[in-house]
Amino acid sequence: MRVRLRDRRWEIEAVHGAGRDTFLELRRADDRPGPRRISVIARLEPTLELEPATQLRFGTGNPVRLAELHNALALTMAHGRGDLLAAEHGRIEVETYQLVPVLAGLRQPRTRLLVADDVGLGKTIEAGLILLELARRGRADRVLIACPAGLQDQWVEEMRFRFNLEFTKVDSRKWLDLRRSYPTTVSPWTAVPLAVSSIDYLKTNLAAIQAAPTFDVVIIDEAQHVARAFAGEGRTNSTDRSRLARTLADHSRELILLSATPHNGYKESFASLVQLLSPHLAADDGRVDPDVLKSYIVRRLKDDVARGKPPQPISRRNSPQPIPVQTTAREKEIHRRLRGHSKRVLAALKDTDSYHVEAFALEVLRKRALSSPYALLQSLRRRAGSLGVETTDHAGKRRLDAQRQYRADQVLPEQDLESTEELALSGVPAAKAANFDLDGERRLVATLLELVEAVTPGDDSKLTELRGWLRGFRAGRRGDRVIIFTEYRDTLEYLQENLGVAPILRIDGNVPLAQRHAVLAEFARTPGAVLLATDAAGEGLNLQDACHVVVHYELPWNPNRLEQRNGRVDRYGQKEIVEISYLYLTDTRDEEILQRLREKIAEITKQLGSSSDILGIAGRSDVIDALLEDLPEEELEARLQAAAEQVRQYLDDTGALAILRSKPDEKQAEAEADASRDAAGWLLPDFDEFRDLVTSVLRQDGGHVTGSADVVTITAGPVLSQYPGVPAEPFPATFLRSVALDPDNRGVAFLTPVHPLVRAVLQRVRTRLYDPRATDRVAVKAIVEGPEGWLFTTIGRLQADDGRLLEEPLIPVFVPCGQGGKPGEACQDQASDVRRLRVRAAPVESSAAAEAAMNRLASGFDAAAEHATREARRRLEERTQQTQDQLQAEAERLMHDLERWKNAELAEAERRFETSAGHGVQLGLFADVGHGDFQTLDEARKIVEEEFQLRRDALHTGYSVAATPEPELVGCILLVEAASC
Repeated sequence: MRVRLRDRRWEIEAVHGAGRDTFLELRRADDRPGPRRISVIARLEPTLELEPATQLRFGTGNPVRLAELHNALALTMAHGRGDLLAAEHGRIEVETYQLVPVLAGLRQPRTRLLVADDVGLGKTIEAGLILLELARRGRADRVLIACPAGLQDQWVEEMRFRFNLEFTKVDSRKWLDLRRSYPTTVSPWTAVPLAVSSIDYLKTNLAAIQAAPTFDVVIIDEAQHVARAFAGEGRTNSTDRSRLARTLADHSRELILLSATPHNGYKESFASLVQLLSPHLAADDGRVDPDVLKSYIVRRLKDDVARGKPPQPISRRNSPQPIPVQTTAREKEIHRRLRGHSKRVLAALKDTDSYHVEAFALEVLRKRALSSPYALLQSLRRRAGSLGVETTDHAGKRRLDAQRQYRADQVLPEQDLESTEELALSGVPAAKAANFDLDGERRLVATLLELVEAVTPGDDSKLTELRGWLRGFRAGRRGDRVIIFTEYRDTLEYLQENLGVAPILRIDGNVPLAQRHAVLAEFARTPGAVLLATDAAGEGLNLQDACHVVVHYELPWNPNRLEQRNGRVDRYGQKEIVEISYLYLTDTRDEEILQRLREKIAEITKQLGSSSDILGIAGRSDVIDALLEDLPEEELEARLQAAAEQVRQYLDDTGALAILRSKPDEKQAEAEADASRDAAGWLLPDFDEFRDLVTSVLRQDGGHVTGSADVVTITAGPVLSQYPGVPAEPFPATFLRSVALDPDNRGVAFLTPVHPLVRAVLQRVRTRLYDPRATDRVAVKAIVEGPEGWLFTTIGRLQADDGRLLEEPLIPVFVPCGQGGKPGEACQDQASDVRRLRVRAAPVESSAAAEAAMNRLASGFDAAAEHATREARRRLEERTQQTQDQLQAEAERLMHDLERWKNAELAEAERRFETSAGHGVQLGLFADVGHGDFQTLDEARKIVEEEFQLRRDALHTGYSVAATPEPELVGCILLVEAASC
């Protein structure tokens, strides 16, 4: 659009924000001297006014240029809330199931969505598609993506390569650069409109986030990391990450959470996650109502969706194959001594505060013993150093929080994992625990050190078995690559030094990201390569194009970790059958129990119809403690069964099972997505029209397109190269998705409406609406059937009362020509008018024939324009009322849900105070906003009422349609019979 400001005409290049804080980037649109570009805040410019399109006048025009204008408008305007307009604009082969969360988000007044699709289904792609659709509607000018540190570069690259969205990674160094480059009054979060930052950096930046203008969109990847920590029945602990999440949720208009594992087995943590979307979605005791929650969560498992036509499974996977390992006598002795010591010490410390200190240290040693002798050796040495200290604190909050996180088996960065284990191994039960034999533990550690140091790589049965397996694999599968996962960097180094195969590559969480990408690229192009990776490095790896064979050097205690590893190759795009193997020690009690634990979890998840990654049973303290205490098999089985029953009962009682099994109406949702995609096809130009539009305007503005193959060379020229992001130098490009998806063409630009060059082209064409010299807004189109007449096109605009753009439709209206050239009544069938606009014209035989046709329709032009404007206004008012009714219904539903949440929260507060025995009471929702335990019921009631009032007040804005302006005439196509031309 164009505006008049300070007695000058300006072209709007970008709009940031909405309402009072709209920030405009303007480009000079006249030849008068002065600045070429300025940026202004709309509310501070009293003379700012939108410039209407120049009046539509009857005259001879170029039909090609009019078609270009219509196509440019169709490609830049926001049509209906249910129209998928940008699904084809990514460098991806879009599958229908990936459009389901996009449509679900668009149907909400504000997108607040948890995308909980299974590992490997393409949540990043789904998030990118949602962003494209929101950007198309002016709702994604300021976006923040919060993710684990190791995924930042991947997000930047994926958004740039696949969606032409230029994100900037913001870390401490970039933050300082922004602070130096901008005045202190400008928030760096405004200076970088599209930002990616790590969760752990952002949690130190809360004050700056709160001081910045509200984000349009926030995406939190691996969102399970920001849930509040379980702290006992009905309680959660606020963490730095959960406080960050609450801040971002309250400081963004649209919120997208991404997590393949949204549920860790604790209802309280899951409730805290969905409450980020809106407080009313979960009760404080963890209960959720599927009917309320279903429109906010999209959850599909791999078996529930398909790709391609005819439909094919997303991935194919063979059953995991065990690689049994027969331990040596010395190895058996190591495991026997560790197990016996655990049993004795924990029995002695039972029911003392020191129990958890020792259990934490022993859990680390037992886990590392199952990984490798080298990993155990490093921990034993650290433990020996700790035992030189007489006593230490027995159960500080830091140690309990670390143990809870460790037992939840979260994938931690290597440094965090090592510091957590260091904390565990430094814990020594207090001397007052009379039954604890500190000297006995010192003797045990000394004995174990001696035994483990004696295990050479040649004596290591697990390493020997893996070497043999690799030799057999390579003999029959020459060229196939293998990835070997381990939890510990110590084991990774041990394998790299002693595996004895080549070529061997490795990545861990401490490898710089640029080097990590180089290693993965080398792995992908090296036949027969072996990649050693830790869990921390594996998070976010996409190896489906390079590998389909995974070996787990040790099995994690939690099935969640196992599935995360497998998901690196078992994901969308994998063309081979995935093969998974794991090594296990056949005659150690730890491995026997863990095997039975995995079998039990598999049985439970099969009964529930859900995936194992949501249960978290293996991380429950009573199960792990039973393992460490070496309780009888029947007792361990009873605890395991009790944990399983508790989870099953919870899932049933709270309604979580209905959500986490998978989307129950997936087929219907996919059918609706397909229908929306097909409908958008009538609104948008086809491939040939789009390509001709770009190349034609490019040449008109002094640019060049050379080459006639699928890949051409683009030179933008002096005009278009002035637009943001358009390269000044020649660059290779393609219009074809199949060419863009070829791995050999990563350096070739994919020209879609979101590419900077195409955006500049579309902007140039749209300015024809404001050019008083333009004569190309009326043209002749020959038709082979149907009546003659005038097909006018108009622009409509629907905005919410908070300034958000709801719809900006291009409305074609046909007015038939009657006797004597007089216009008849305007057509009231919008679908037929859209078809008239999109059907290609028949060839016009001569310019004289076109001139004659125009003369027949000249006299009725002005009257026909009035008829068309009146009909366009009627359609726009009808659509306005429909939208108003939808928004009102949504506001009323939200109000009802909020009322129900408030009453449930107040009832829960009363119940907790009745049973609190004089202690403070926690309400989880408020833990992340500065409220710890409430000391009185009145205090709790007051805060609940305030939160309810805040949410209720928010429903009074953004849920009404503002006054609808008159539709503007764009152009007119004179439809005449081909025979008369």
